[in-house]
Amino acid sequence: MIKNKVKFLLTSLILFSSFEVHGETTNVLRLSCEYDPNLIKKKSTNADSPESENFNTIETCKSLNCKDIVEVNKIKKSNDEAEYRLRNSWFNHQGILLDDFLITENTISFNTFVSQAYFLESYLIDRVSGKTKRTFYRFDNPDFFFKLKKLEKSTTNSNSLFNEKGKLSLKTINSFSLEPWEIFFFEGKCLEGVGL
Repeated sequence: MIKNKVKFLLTSLILFSSFEVHGETTNVLRLSCEYDPNLIKKKSTNADSPESENFNTIETCKSLNCKDIVEVNKIKKSNDEAEYRLRNSWFNHQGILLDDFLITENTISFNTFVSQAYFLESYLIDRVSGKTKRTFYRFDNPDFFFKLKKLEKSTTNSNSLFNEKGKLSLKTINSFSLEPWEIFFFEGKCLEGVGL
């Protein structure tokens, strides 16, 4: 019995050490963010629905987090390629792939690709004041899926909706006039580091 366990452990160790590690994760940016619940705005394609009329900013803060730690991680791939991922309380496991990411002396801006659950986030941060605009898009409704399928059938491989990794970007969505089901606009502060 003990002999079998030792064999199993040795075999596992040999197999584990024989696989080459292809990715190295580095934290590029860490932000402490806080958004004012009184400044949250919501835009909905179905603005006449009772749900739209009873928009509760406190509940929105609970579900989409008005206090959050936001990280951008760089994952180095095997051949001088790197991808950037956003991690926050919403995209908290491996993070979500960023479509674009720009840090200048005065600003930070980034957009995610559309997630598998059809959500997308966008940030614009003033590095001097910390003033932040965060936009959260929801595309998870039947109308969007219907329009997306219709467009997929009519596009060619050279004019695809998705990039080479099968991701859908905000630029593409806007260029094909696809409307999100809901958009939440947040205003607040994001400061580099932790602790506001």
